[in-house]
Amino acid sequence: MLKAIEQKLEEANKLIFVKRYSDAEAVLSDLVASDDGRDEALVHLRRIELATMLKSLDRLRHSYMQLLQTSPNPGLIETCIAMIQQQGDMLSPSEVAGQFQEIIRQHGASAAAYYGIGYSMEQLGSYERAVFNYQQALNIDPGWVIAYFGLSQVYYHMGDDRKGDHFFYLFERAAPYNVYGNFETHRQLCQEYVQRERFVDAEVAIQTLSSWWIENKGNCPLEIQIYELFATARISEAQGDRAQTHERRQRAQALADSALVDEKIGEHVLYFIAKVLEDFDSLSRACVFYEKILRSKNASSQVIQKIGSQFLAIGEYQIAKELFTAAYQTHPEQTDVRFCLLVANLKLASVNVEDYLIGRERLRQLISGNGDKVELLALLHSLLAKFSGDADVQGHIADVYLKLGNVERAGKHFEKMYQLDGLSRQTALKYASFILHYKDADQASFILDRISADASLPSEDRAEIYWLKASYHAQRKEYRDSQALLRKVLQMDPWNVSYLAQEINNLIYLSPIEADLQMVDPVLTAITGNDDAPVSWHDFDQRTDRMENQHALELVYARRKLRYLYANGSDESLQELVKSACRQDAARATYDFIKLLNTNFDSFSICWALGILYKEIWQLETASVWFEQMLLYPSLSAAAKAKAYLELADCFIWQNKNSEKAVEYAKLALDFADRQDLRTNRTLAHAYLKVGQIRHAKHVLEQMDADSDPETRYLQGLLHYRNGARDHANRIWKPLLSLRSESLRFHNIKQDILKFYFDGAPYLKVN
Repeated sequence: MLKAIEQKLEEANKLIFVKRYSDAEAVLSDLVASDDGRDEALVHLRRIELATMLKSLDRLRHSYMQLLQTSPNPGLIETCIAMIQQQGDMLSPSEVAGQFQEIIRQHGASAAAYYGIGYSMEQLGSYERAVFNYQQALNIDPGWVIAYFGLSQVYYHMGDDRKGDHFFYLFERAAPYNVYGNFETHRQLCQEYVQRERFVDAEVAIQTLSSWWIENKGNCPLEIQIYELFATARISEAQGDRAQTHERRQRAQALADSALVDEKIGEHVLYFIAKVLEDFDSLSRACVFYEKILRSKNASSQVIQKIGSQFLAIGEYQIAKELFTAAYQTHPEQTDVRFCLLVANLKLASVNVEDYLIGRERLRQLISGNGDKVELLALLHSLLAKFSGDADVQGHIADVYLKLGNVERAGKHFEKMYQLDGLSRQTALKYASFILHYKDADQASFILDRISADASLPSEDRAEIYWLKASYHAQRKEYRDSQALLRKVLQMDPWNVSYLAQEINNLIYLSPIEADLQMVDPVLTAITGNDDAPVSWHDFDQRTDRMENQHALELVYARRKLRYLYANGSDESLQELVKSACRQDAARATYDFIKLLNTNFDSFSICWALGILYKEIWQLETASVWFEQMLLYPSLSAAAKAKAYLELADCFIWQNKNSEKAVEYAKLALDFADRQDLRTNRTLAHAYLKVGQIRHAKHVLEQMDADSDPETRYLQGLLHYRNGARDHANRIWKPLLSLRSESLRFHNIKQDILKFYFDGAPYLKVN
């Protein structure tokens, strides 16, 4: 289609849009009468659609019937007649579809004919065939945009709203003045007619928007009403009607004020109203809405960015500062709020924003990558010289001075940081940590009490709050209160060295230990004081052993956790730790070790520890999973394999399943071990008894000292019991019944002994 014809067709569509039907008919009639426009099927179709609105289809059909006798393009004229009959329901959809098919047969395929068939198929409910014919129309002529509308309606009928929306969007973009309801279309046409001083048309262009909403949705959104009133007020003003201008403005402002106090109004609606006020009323009134949006707890990052970029881009830095200072009161942690406020302050201080932000990014890289300290300090001073109101930079330079041991200078920067950014939780915690350890603990407590550690906070922040409060109570020698908070922290991070050191200090004063042990170890002082001097662990380990002998089990477990972290994962320290965990609280320790498995301590030895802990609480199936996981590690040593197979065999025995595999695993443990030991032989003997290989069990047990441990005595008695010597077995077992059960394992052994000792239950049937 020629550009001139497109422009004329668009002008006709605009006239139809503002209900100037007679004027539009004249434009379309001129078009079809012109040499360039008479063969344009889209122009003819629009003329037919207009005739439908004017209820003049019979007259138009008569004129096309007369044209048919003289037209050089009879196929197009026949198509137009068929379309008139279709639009006026003069024939059934099937009959019209037949006419279009006959036109294609006689005159060849055309986009208009296939569109007509598609429309008939849509009327008949044959949606798949409708889609096919609409697509055929577009294949023949990609400019036949009315087919997009047909496709959208068909897909809506089929329940595929996503495709329906897609094709409706394509149609609306290609032919914006063919449908009502799109705000931008109404707004742009209104502005165009205002510029052309066609004020009546301008009013209709904007008022048809609210009419569409009422007719199609039942009511008109508040923001559309406000826009319409302001837009028509401007039109009245241009026409010189002051009374109507004033009345419309007052109504618009009243509606806007009602939106300002309605808490149910969403931020996008408020933003729309603010933009309307900015365009039609005043910037100061618009800013009230922007501030309300920014102060909302649910303000989205997208809208915050839009408001910030809007004012910063047009150079309204003071307004941006005022808006984002208000937003900071509600969103002190929000990155976009902080950034917009920083940029506004930089602009007002005449700082080159780009250079400053580049320096800030380099600062982030140096800090995260442990970069050169000299460059870091120089960069910090350079940034401070440009702008001293950046709380993040103040905090970073304070950290550097603190590491250098200059507490006084660090304190000045920490204080400045807090003055600038005291509402930020991160800043408040950082400042509280400094003054707690170097200044005034009571002031730190006051700051911490203002920060709620509720579940909505990130776990890292909650941990920091609990940790600082625990440190405060420890400073005041309120060790029980401190320990209660530390237990919450250790739930989140059970392997943090600082937390463990504080826990040990607390428990030293809370545990029932001898007076000479109630003093802080030099090792703990070195660790918490960032002392780089070599640490001797020998005295620490000896003191731990003494504490264990005095049954300070929670303290011992905490100390051995700390020891393990500094022992480079040695097997000896791990075994001592697991032993302490079993005596203290094996269930809690499983949680600790699973956390450890997700760190760089990940190794087969942690799987072994978890397996032992689950065995301790007699969750044998779970324990087996961890021992099997241990065997999956590549390059597992023979000694480690021996441990895994031995524990798996023991689990299978006590679960009363896979007894043959238990024998096999016990033998593998013997093969992989560098030496035979009591535990391996005992497990093998027990496995033999489970599968009924009595001779083999007897051979293994005869090599063992029956008095060496209760479990071996249990197996010796079981061997005699299995051979029918019940009295002999009972004599062996009787002393075991008086022993105290200190583990679930020995408790289960005693239960078996009681079952055999008193009930005389058959061994193989019971097991």
